[in-house]
Parts: sequence; C-alpha cells; structure tokens
Amino acid sequence: MKNGVDLPEAALEASDRLFVFKETEHPEGGTPRNFSFTSADVAPLGYEDLAAAQLHKSISIPLEIMGARIVETDVDGMDKSKPVRIRARLESPFTSRAIGLVRGGWLPPTLAATRKSAVILTDRNIIAMITGRFKDGRPVRREPDFIDLFEDEPVRINPSLSVIEGNSRAIPDPSSVRDQYAEVIVKVANALPRARLMVGPGSIQGIVGLIEDTRPTLVREKALLRRFASVLGAPVALSNRDARWREVITAADELGVRRNALVVLAMLSAIVNPRGYCAAKKVLKLNADYSDGDAYNALSDLRSLKLLMYCFACYPEENTQLCTQDRHLAHFWVGIGASDFRLVGKGLRCSMTPHEAILPGPYCQRWMADIAAGADQSV
Repeated sequence: MKNGVDLPEAALEASDRLFVFKETEHPEGGTPRNFSFTSADVAPLGYEDLAAAQLHKSISIPLEIMGARIVETDVDGMDKSKPVRIRARLESPFTSRAIGLVRGGWLPPTLAATRKSAVILTDRNIIAMITGRFKDGRPVRREPDFIDLFEDEPVRINPSLSVIEGNSRAIPDPSSVRDQYAEVIVKVANALPRARLMVGPGSIQGIVGLIEDTRPTLVREKALLRRFASVLGAPVALSNRDARWREVITAADELGVRRNALVVLAMLSAIVNPRGYCAAKKVLKLNADYSDGDAYNALSDLRSLKLLMYCFACYPEENTQLCTQDRHLAHFWVGIGASDFRLVGKGLRCSMTPHEAILPGPYCQRWMADIAAGADQSV
C-alpha cells in the first residue's frame, strides 16, 4: 500500500477483526510504516474505479479506511486512543472476480465485510464460485481471489437470492424452492464450514412468500420489457430517441410499472446509449432471439438490487452486500447512484442520481421530471 494516514473527526463502532497495513513506500521518502488496526470501515468505490479495475488480474484500487483504531505500529508517539483515516492505494496479488455491491458503490467482498454485523447476499453465480473454489473450508484454486479470505471467517451468508431466482429461467414453484434451498445449504456448508448461514425453520416459507409478493410486479415488468426488447436490442437513432422514450414511459403507465422502476431506468438507458458499452443493455440481456427466459433472468437481477435496497432501508445497522460475479450488474448498480433508502408505508423510497454512463446529459433531468409527474414515487 502507498500514501499516508490522517486523523478523522469521529470514531466508529468497534469490531474484532484485525487488519495489517504495510506501506511499500513512505509518502515523504522515509522508512515505510506498519500499522495493525481494527474497527475499520472501507469507503465504497464508484463507477470510474470499477470501469478501470482489471478484476481478473492482481488488483490495484484506491482505498480509504475510516475509523480505524491502531492496535500496534512502529510509528513513535502515535496516539493509539484516537481513530485514524488511512488513504492508500491497494496493490494486491488477489483478483476480485467476486464483487461486493454495497451502500454507495462496490468493494472486493472481503473489504465490504470488515464488521461482525456484515451480511453477504449471494446470487447463483457466487454459490457456484464458492463451491468451485472451496473444499472443507480451504481454497482449491491456485489463483488467489479476495473471496478466498473468507475461508477462516465466520461470515454471515444469506443464500436466499439464489433460491428466489431459481434455476429454470422462470418463477420457481414451492417444490423447486424447497429442493434448491436444501441443495444450496449443503453446498455452502461443505465449502465454508465456518460460515454462519442465515437460515432457519421459516426460511422456505419466507422465500416462497417473497416470490409471491413480487410476482405481480415481475409479470407487469416482463410484459413491458418483452414489448420493447426487439426495439432496444438495436441502436436507436438520435432522431428516434425522444419518441422511443415517450413510448416506454407511456407503456409503463399503461401496464402499471412505476416510472422510476429499475427496469424502466435500464430501458431508457438502452435508448440513449445506443453504441459502445451500455451496462443497462447487458443487464437486460437484449439479443436477437429474446425470450421469456431472458426477460425473467434480467428482471431477477434487477429484483436482487431492489432487495438489496430493502435491506439497506430495513436493517441500516448491518453492513449488507450483494456478492456477485456479474460485472454488468455491478456497473449498473454503481451507475444508478442510489442513496437515502427508506420505507414509506409498504413502499421503498430512495434517491437516484444516475451517472453519465447511465443517463447522459439532460436525459437525467428528463427522467427525474417524468418521475415527478408520475403517480407513485416508490421504487
């Protein structure tokens, strides 16, 4: 790691996890310093950091650690009673094929789980990654990844998302939920025996209930997505963008889909980003032979983000992350700029300030105006 250490203004809640900071060079040319610390929170990274990161290689990312309490250091005279802020560049031999989607951005999954209160929501691709990389709690792959650091940690893992999505590219029935639930529990327990699985007698009933609660919304959103999939799959000419935008908003109103729903935002992003990399198009899984299965998988991914936001609103004290290998979904998450999560009645409210890569230029203001003119502000 490189760069220096500053004193912050306030301390944060304590944690029992210990970290070691070793400078590769002193910022002022002196002897590199070492610090052991606990009670740390790592600031989330943003869209540009994700776009620049080569997650399949040894990772190099900027790092800001806040509220750290020094346990041991070779710096003379440092006051260990005061929390510090550490700013550095992390140069690590680890890859980060798994990405932790967190409040305010993303982090390698281990850095997003520095607190005892951390909860890891795992999608289907992460379950496959865990079972492929671990056996009896030990990594079996040579190439080290940040997720390997969970091998000796009692991390709290909630595998419900992988079961909610199902494995048939369609809404799973209760029997399938029970079978997949049992299978996932055994796989994760065998791979990471020290992990604390957040499961219980009521878990299956809760998963089935959540699937049924979200079914009407998913059906309406699928109808909207299928209506425009062929149009959005090809680049939309500049002269047609306004018309396509109005058509999507009008159809959303007709079908009862909220204007600020993530699927609507993704569809509008696909309209105004016709060429080059467009995370929204990748998340929507648009292709020439678009099917119900494609639409279901896309909406399942967007539903996972919405469930993550519900966790932020309902359990603000827990450090929840959605762990995924889907880099397109990660780009979309950090690109929508979601914040201020809260429940109003039975609805989820939040603020979203889309990045230029999602809604460039005046389109963001247009989208916000459309939302303000709509009947419901819930996500």
